[in-house]
Amino acid sequence: MMIRVPEGSVIIKEGEANMDMYKIISGNAELYIGYGTENEAILGIKSKDDYFGEMGLLSGGKPSIYTVVAYSEMLLMRVTEADIDEFILKNHSDVYRIMRHMAESMYGFKYGMDMYIKDLEASKNNAYLKDFSGYFAKQFAKYNASGMKNPGLGTGTINYRV
Repeated sequence: MMIRVPEGSVIIKEGEANMDMYKIISGNAELYIGYGTENEAILGIKSKDDYFGEMGLLSGGKPSIYTVVAYSEMLLMRVTEADIDEFILKNHSDVYRIMRHMAESMYGFKYGMDMYIKDLEASKNNAYLKDFSGYFAKQFAKYNASGMKNPGLGTGTINYRV
């Protein structure tokens, strides 16, 4: 099913169950974590022929790990659980692209976690004293350091470098 989405619309919201996958026919979308909060971080931009929402569809509707916002007016192909068998039969190359992207994402996540662990070990768990090297390490440091107090700088002072 094709749907039009106006610019600025939230298509998928982080933390909410999602059972649909979308292929971008035209337009662009932004992916965020912490959308609309002080911890907002953009994960990426999706454009023509990219997919999003596959994790929700393939995991049986588990809560979304990101928010997707239409950066411009979009035309999307919506794939629901009822459509997935037919979609797989008719779109072999797209299914392969989705699987490849998911595998690359897992390797990227593993790399980010390895860098984060290495950074924590090197800094002896003093997140506010360390320059972090990996993307996920930087994100985790932001969230972890936001509640930390640096004992060397007085109470209430947060001093993390990202």
